[in-house]
Amino acid sequence: MRKVNAQISVAIVCGILGFMLAYQFKTLMKQDNDFSISNNNSTDVTVEIEQYKKEKNELNAKINSLENQITNYEEAAAGKSDATKNLLKEVEESRILTGSTDVKGPGIVIYLNPNNKLFGNDNLNDHITDKHLVYLVNELRFAGAEAISINDIRIVSRTGIRNAGNYILVNDEKISPSSQIVIQAIGDEKLLNSAMSFPEVFADFKGLCDVKFEKSDNITIKKYNKTYKFEYAKPVS
Repeated sequence: MRKVNAQISVAIVCGILGFMLAYQFKTLMKQDNDFSISNNNSTDVTVEIEQYKKEKNELNAKINSLENQITNYEEAAAGKSDATKNLLKEVEESRILTGSTDVKGPGIVIYLNPNNKLFGNDNLNDHITDKHLVYLVNELRFAGAEAISINDIRIVSRTGIRNAGNYILVNDEKISPSSQIVIQAIGDEKLLNSAMSFPEVFADFKGLCDVKFEKSDNITIKKYNKTYKFEYAKPVS
């Protein structure tokens, strides 16, 4: 009798162990399948992103080619009369105002190097925010800056600057407040440098970042990389 009971006990234990092993094996197989699907999805997304990048580069190349053709037509037309020369000058000035062309010239470069702490801090009061960047853009414009960029992002009349989580959005492009921010402004070097030299200009930046700025004779600011579209504002007849 004892022998039978022992055999039954062993059978039950073996059954339980077999069930546990089968369950564990099934779980591992499911995890492997999920991991494989995840990897496949990641691969698909990576391929898709690379495809979009390739298409973007091809479109930019076409845009540059068309812009070169337009420039050639304008230069050919400008040589015909003084009226067309003046018209071309107005077009060029309009492009500078709207940021639709690359520009270069003298000005000032500002470097904001954040004081990153050893242990992270999510308190926005300890970081550069959208308000700091908007303030500097306004100060530069008031000092006569004719073109401004933040981390090579052109600032135009329709530029929006605001916080978005752990980033600052400029023209819908992300800027990290924990990395160096470079602001370039083209204009009168002396006026821009004098405006930034006032002690109160960077008073709100103390403890947040190290600020450095310098004059430069040759600054290049890239064009605004988005299109203008007006749905509500119409010219008055």
